[in-house]
Amino acid sequence: MKRNLWVIAMLLVASLSFCTSCTKPEKPTDEIPEQGLYLGIIGFNNDLYTLPLGMLNQNTKFGFESFVDGLTMENGTILYHAVNTAIDNLSAAAIPENLINVSVVTFTDGLDQASYMLSDYSSGTEYLAAVNRRIMNERIGGLHLQAHSIGVKGSDVVDEARFHADLQKLSSDPDHNVFEVTSMSEAAIHFAEIAQQLYNQSVYNNVTLKLPAQEPGDVIRFTFDNVNNASSSRCYIEGTYSRVNNNANGVLTDIHYQGLESMSGSTVTATTEGIFDVFSFRNLTLPGGAQISMDHVKQWRYVASANQWQVNSEFTPTDNTEVVEEYRSALIMLVLDCSSSLNTDFVNMKSAANQFIETLSGNYTGR
Repeated sequence: MKRNLWVIAMLLVASLSFCTSCTKPEKPTDEIPEQGLYLGIIGFNNDLYTLPLGMLNQNTKFGFESFVDGLTMENGTILYHAVNTAIDNLSAAAIPENLINVSVVTFTDGLDQASYMLSDYSSGTEYLAAVNRRIMNERIGGLHLQAHSIGVKGSDVVDEARFHADLQKLSSDPDHNVFEVTSMSEAAIHFAEIAQQLYNQSVYNNVTLKLPAQEPGDVIRFTFDNVNNASSSRCYIEGTYSRVNNNANGVLTDIHYQGLESMSGSTVTATTEGIFDVFSFRNLTLPGGAQISMDHVKQWRYVASANQWQVNSEFTPTDNTEVVEEYRSALIMLVLDCSSSLNTDFVNMKSAANQFIETLSGNYTGR
């Protein structure tokens, strides 16, 4: 008997020694967290089901998807309270460096029920007005909140005007960030579009282009659309070449971006590698943020005496181009209606939410 008690005691001691969370001190609130994309999720019906903000990438996405898979339907729709709580979570979050985006994405199929009972407000109208003020005015990490709303009007919604007004007030940009649709399949499309937009905001595609030093005054063009003549290109970078600092650095000035966008502006200074200049264009993308293909990049020089473009036959995408992804930090809360009025659409909603998570996680294993 004594031996059995001794064994049990030793097992208890061992188990406590492996419970690092029992004694581990909490992280100081002023500690700057690791840079990355952070996601939190709130499901709501008559209660809130919260997954706190955590870093999302290919290594961690399964935890977020499992949380969504585990959500269940119940009666009730505390919509306003869920969105307000999501903003609370964002406001309380430690701010990572290079924060570029703070967002709430809300999905609902119905009208709020009794949120004001969980607040100091005397009606749902007052509570919604307060949430709208926070969306429009609150700054987190110095950034304005981006709020998107997606709504599929449930069969039990008679007050369509109120449903429409709710979606408008739960958005930071009613003209662009509100998606009122008639089916869950349409809602899934907008989930995917928003996720891609948020992902594009958090990832910069920095493009480098390497070429031999040009003659000062040359006009050069990089085309990206697989043309046989630079004049027919609709997707290019063009600028005038010069050298500065005792011929140490090549410079492109008066840069024009056709069918492209970049944060580098109208002047870019190269780094030098022997006789080569390496020009880097920060966040070079197609309009709207989509990544540009580098498969068909060509470099050209304008020959004024011949009034035509001459291609550099030695410039190849494999040897002379590179895309380097630079990840920016983001804080995103996903707010999901889990009320029983969704019925069979509940499974489709969870599928759309998990695709949202998949898109946000990107094709990388970490930042």
